[in-house]
Amino acid sequence: MEYVNYIAIGCSIAAFGLSLIACARVGKFVKATAETDWETLANLTGDIAALKRTCQTLNNRLNGMNKATIPQEQIIQQMLEHQNVEQIRRGG
Repeated sequence: MEYVNYIAIGCSIAAFGLSLIACARVGKFVKATAETDWETLANLTGDIAALKRTCQTLNNRLNGMNKATIPQEQIIQQMLEHQNVEQIRRGG
């Protein structure tokens, strides 16, 4: 049963150390954001919204390119037929 006490003391020391690290990180964050005002925050929020819309538009375009409703062979065949019709109209 003595090893259980050592494990408990070790866990307590580890928890205390992790809480010190967390406090240091929170302090660093508070110092970094001390001069941030509401106008800057509003500008950042607007910029993030614009980036989100841009990403969504790009993803929608990429998804549209990947999901062709007409098989690629059929598109190539129609393109070749269209070229043949244009050559006949031009007299070539």
